Amino acid sequence: MNSMNTRTLDLNLLVVFATLWDTQNVTRAGERLALSQPAVSHALRRLRERLGDELFVNGRHGLVPTARAAELIGPVRDALGRLDEALQGAAAFLPATAQRKFRIASGDFVEFLILPRLIQHIALEAPGVMIEVVPLPPSSALPALLENGEIDLVIGTPPSLVAGLCEESITTVPLLTLIWEREGVPPGRFPLGLYLERPQVMIETHQRHGNIIDAALQAQGLSRRVGVLVQNFMAMPVIASQTGYICNLPGPIAQVFAGTFGLSCHEPPIDFPTPELIAYWHARFDADPGLKWLRGRIKACVDSRPE
Repeated sequence: MNSMNTRTLDLNLLVVFATLWDTQNVTRAGERLALSQPAVSHALRRLRERLGDELFVNGRHGLVPTARAAELIGPVRDALGRLDEALQGAAAFLPATAQRKFRIASGDFVEFLILPRLIQHIALEAPGVMIEVVPLPPSSALPALLENGEIDLVIGTPPSLVAGLCEESITTVPLLTLIWEREGVPPGRFPLGLYLERPQVMIETHQRHGNIIDAALQAQGLSRRVGVLVQNFMAMPVIASQTGYICNLPGPIAQVFAGTFGLSCHEPPIDFPTPELIAYWHARFDADPGLKWLRGRIKACVDSRPE
């Protein structure tokens, strides 16, 4: 094995090494690092020469780490994390001159509620900042994605937090019940009998314990009829307008789309818990001034949202 120490090693090679471990693919590693595929291959070749080990070999589903790579990944990640924290703590984030992309994982409701106003602020205050919204990954994958920086921030309903994640309450959003306006349901609380009788458009949930509506109904020995399951909130008023089904939507969405689709808004027939939106991120980046700034802008956008 070749002799090597940090005084003679290009530390960028370790960044490439850690990224190749995460992606298991030279092309994807290059995309994440903003490097060409040949540049990543060249860096891997240099690291192989210095360490006297292949580090990664081709497997059926991408690059597979060798035993030597498995020994290195923990110490390398720890060292890079400490270096990142030290550098982030020393550098101020200046919105007017910053050039940075933030990746936020969220659902379509969060995009509707927060993103338009957030982009308005950013366009004026931080024109070099880009926001990329990505779909919410499975809960089991979130800690690793937040830890390695592939996702900067997650906004959604409270997850089952694990060690290393931080959280902050963003807002609460009451639900409203919608039905055909032409049915003439009186304003105010929706009739319970009609609520239980009429099929409903329901957002699919992958939560282990179901959703707050069904939990509240079950607590009173009640259940609703589900006519269709959908993947996003925006489909719900469209389907309700064409079928006569009931749908339950967060207030801001309900009030915008009720008139568009000929629906009337009502308080739910019983008191449902008010959904809470939570922002969460990895403790590794808790001191990141850019991420602190972004969280502050999100809170400001929500707090200034018209009722």
